[in-house]
Amino acid sequence: MIVARESGGTFDSTPNPQHAPEERHRQETNHPCVPVLLLLVLALPSCLAASQRQSISLYVDARDSVRKLFHSELAIPVHPGPLTLVYPRWGIPTYEFPAGVLNNIVRLKMSGNGQALEWKRDLVDKFSFHVVVPDNVNVLNVTMDVIAPANRSDLNAATAQLFVLDWYTLVLYPQGAAADETAIAARLRLPAGWKHACAIAPIRTVEGVIEFPRMSLSTLVDSPVLSGRNLKTVELRLPSAPPIFVDIASETPEAADLPLEWRERLRRLIAEAGALFGGFPYQQYHFLIALSDEVGNDGLEHRESSDLRMSLLSFSNEANRLAYGYLLPHEYVHSWNGKYRIPTGIVRRNFQEPQTTELLWVYEGLTRYLNWVLAARAGILSPQEARDYVALLAAQTAHRSGREWRSLQDTAVSTNMMIEAADQWQSLRRGADYYDESLFVWLEADMIIRRTTQGKRSLDDFCRAFFGFPKDTLNIKPYTFDDLVEVVNSIAPYGWKAFFEKRLNATGLDLAPLDGLFASGWNLAYTGIPGSVQAARDEIHHTVEERFSLGLLLQEDGTIIDVVRDSAAWNAGLGPDMKVLTVNQRPWSPQVLRDAIVTDSTSMAPLDLSVQNGSLTLRRNVDDHQGARYPHLKRNTTQDLMGDILRSRNSLAEVP
Repeated sequence: MIVARESGGTFDSTPNPQHAPEERHRQETNHPCVPVLLLLVLALPSCLAASQRQSISLYVDARDSVRKLFHSELAIPVHPGPLTLVYPRWGIPTYEFPAGVLNNIVRLKMSGNGQALEWKRDLVDKFSFHVVVPDNVNVLNVTMDVIAPANRSDLNAATAQLFVLDWYTLVLYPQGAAADETAIAARLRLPAGWKHACAIAPIRTVEGVIEFPRMSLSTLVDSPVLSGRNLKTVELRLPSAPPIFVDIASETPEAADLPLEWRERLRRLIAEAGALFGGFPYQQYHFLIALSDEVGNDGLEHRESSDLRMSLLSFSNEANRLAYGYLLPHEYVHSWNGKYRIPTGIVRRNFQEPQTTELLWVYEGLTRYLNWVLAARAGILSPQEARDYVALLAAQTAHRSGREWRSLQDTAVSTNMMIEAADQWQSLRRGADYYDESLFVWLEADMIIRRTTQGKRSLDDFCRAFFGFPKDTLNIKPYTFDDLVEVVNSIAPYGWKAFFEKRLNATGLDLAPLDGLFASGWNLAYTGIPGSVQAARDEIHHTVEERFSLGLLLQEDGTIIDVVRDSAAWNAGLGPDMKVLTVNQRPWSPQVLRDAIVTDSTSMAPLDLSVQNGSLTLRRNVDDHQGARYPHLKRNTTQDLMGDILRSRNSLAEVP
């Protein structure tokens, strides 16, 4: 095994006689971090074929993370001749990085036997690097410096007190190599006094360097590291579940303490998920939570961990719970939906091959439905708050102007080109609607299952059948659209293929798929008071949500983000990046606008807005008169099946 070692402030890699190439640590052979790819044997270039029997060595020095900089050194076994190394084009399924991510590499050097080697980037594929290995070199040394960019949830994050390390940002690997067949041994040096958490247990720590067992490249990429000066771990114990840990790194020691009510909510989440799916697709699990106002609110899924980046006061602030409480069950559900069951279009041999994302309405859309269900069942959201959550999503879905031209299926197929899209004109663009709109497709599917089986079965039965797995395997299980249709038909025979295709491919402004909402016992209605989740999101995002009245989404300072087609704001000629200065001659504030909307409902006069558009100041009349319109759910005459959907399935009587 080739191991990177520190030497007088520089790094070199030499064979370590203590580790033979065939060495297998017990935790490697039994380790539950299952690769995200279904990989086949590939014939490698002759200069690499023999070398793949040995491990790549990766050494990461994170001591400069406090200034958002990571150093890595790779020792790659090679044979003489031309060689192409590649930088991962994507780090998790479904999200292909734009070429701009390569700008995070701020230093890249290659050498062999201490001799600097010239490398050249491919003229077409900017993620590929060519080098010629000299005759006397059997280990290629690669040194990289990589920055942690601001405002990215899918790459390294770093502050003065903590970091999240995504291994794929710090590696190159031979072109054409299968990620499952590429062995790598990783070592990590933390800042002095810092602790870490990871789904992979280290072998040992020597002189401040953490050594992990040898594993496949796909396993390493699926196992991010959380580290911080203030890092605390809580184990959540349930007799029927594998070991589960909550690891929190925060800007302050106090914030790293998980409150008792959140411990209970997460225990209930685990129990409810186990009851829903009928088992667990991992041998241990880590909620890796970075609490900092510098890292935003978002998460990334992994088989045995969640990479959760949340605001500092997320566990003590009620607005954060209402706005982002769904995030923990969402990423947790992905261990089943996306990591164990994975669309075949996403299953690839390595991190360069193109994917197809047409099943994101399952991967992310069903997960959105289940994060809503499990948040309610686990008590993260109360029943009323869960209804407020789905009411807001229903209203936003109903006001998606882009449905007139873009199908739900197309939002999934085109996700890679949309992932970097700005918020402006989001209702026209549609963006990642396969998340929220698909919730209502799956709610309708649940209603159909209940109706056709006279209430004997529900979508819970589909989840157990589709995501259930033999206890003797932790391999991934890819699926196709036809596989999914076959399973749901086994639960409740119906024209499921035609149903899903209609919901996926339809276009038209009046085709928001809200039939399941009505069938569940509730109608989308509007009142003059914002619901709890909308109010929380406005507070956290510093936004003013008025798309359901005037047709506007604004920032707190009056800058317009989005305008709904054919709304009063649209007809007045308003657009994103314009800034509202006055409302009826009164200086702008969110409350001034909302007071004027209420007054406008009893007045024949339109709202008089003064708007800045670049160097111009314009006057615009917004003629609406609907008054304040904020989404809520209102009971109808059908049975309250939503109440049953959100009801707990596990009493947690077994929890000590």
